[in-house]
Amino acid sequence: MCLTEYNEAETMQMFKEEGIEEGLIKGREEGRIIELAALVNDGIITEQEAAGRMNMSVEEFREYAESI
Repeated sequence: MCLTEYNEAETMQMFKEEGIEEGLIKGREEGRIIELAALVNDGIITEQEAAGRMNMSVEEFREYAESI
C-alpha cells in the first residue's frame, strides 16, 4: 500500500506552470537588461549604473547584454 498517490497529470501540470513562471521571470530580466543596454548605448547611463541596477558586476552585465 502506498501512502501517497502519484498523479502524473497533476505532476506534469505543476512542472509546466513552474516552467512558465520561470520563463516569465527570465523574460522580464532580459527585457530590463535590453532597456538598460539601450540607455548605455545612448549615453544616458553608464555601464556601472546599469550593472548596479541589475545587481551585477559590469562584466556580468556586459556578457549578459551581448548574449541577448
